[in-house]
Amino acid sequence: MWGLRGVSGTVSIQSVLERVRVYLGHVATFYYEEVSNVAVWWLWNIPFQFLQIFFSLLLFKYFAEAFGGSSPLYGGNFMAYIVSGLMINTYMDASLEVYYHSMAALYHGRMGVGGVHLSRRDFLHLAGISPYVFIFARVSWRYLMETLTFALYLLAGVLFFGFRLSAGVDWGLVFLIVLLSVAACSGIGLVSASMYFLAGAYRGVEPIVWFVRLFVPLVSGIYVPRELLPRGLAIVGDILPQTYAVGAMRRVLLGGAVLSGVAAELGVLVLEALVLIPVGVVLLRYSLSLERKRATMF
Repeated sequence: MWGLRGVSGTVSIQSVLERVRVYLGHVATFYYEEVSNVAVWWLWNIPFQFLQIFFSLLLFKYFAEAFGGSSPLYGGNFMAYIVSGLMINTYMDASLEVYYHSMAALYHGRMGVGGVHLSRRDFLHLAGISPYVFIFARVSWRYLMETLTFALYLLAGVLFFGFRLSAGVDWGLVFLIVLLSVAACSGIGLVSASMYFLAGAYRGVEPIVWFVRLFVPLVSGIYVPRELLPRGLAIVGDILPQTYAVGAMRRVLLGGAVLSGVAAELGVLVLEALVLIPVGVVLLRYSLSLERKRATMF
């Protein structure tokens, strides 16, 4: 009896590992598709992306000089304040929209098979591939691309705008802040993606992320010190994960803070991730089930 249980357990583990292997194979295939579609585009556009970042930062620099230089609220280095906020926001802004765009790629994307055009979702269904594997592949690929943007901001800041990292920056802590900020904002992104069918957002503007993006630049401290905000706007910023991620990142990169110095911000990010991700997953699963019930056509 014990021997049979042992064999059953081994078979179960092997089946799980085989499924993981198959899923990773699908992810690699989707990566190849993305590379085929955008690799040349990215290689061509990297210099232009760098120039766009450079001139946008240059605009901030001259705005600051036009209005009398840097306020003490910026910590004595206006450009370091701006660059550090924009660096971390590249990941968070991607987290807000990438799940919705993955849904759009599933249902608006078309694939031809024997002269018949199917949505990518229907093609994956016929191939026995979970849509969640496709979404994971698209999302993870997007973060790889945003890492390049993060690096370009850092490079432009260091080379041209006097951005100096604090001595002994804890890069493990930087990675942890990025990871938690991505997790918390992904919760919002998953809720946003669920609106694709729950609210019919496939028609155009998705309202959740639209409102979040409306407030983030003003209330989260990316461009404007939160000390300048009226209480009503500051309360909105207190709700958003971007506020805590940006504050923690600045303290680590510019102030050399260690884990204890940003523990409060990290705690809020963990809490928001633990609340928002399960809510987003449940809503997304329900949204996908509605699509099948309604047989939505585009």
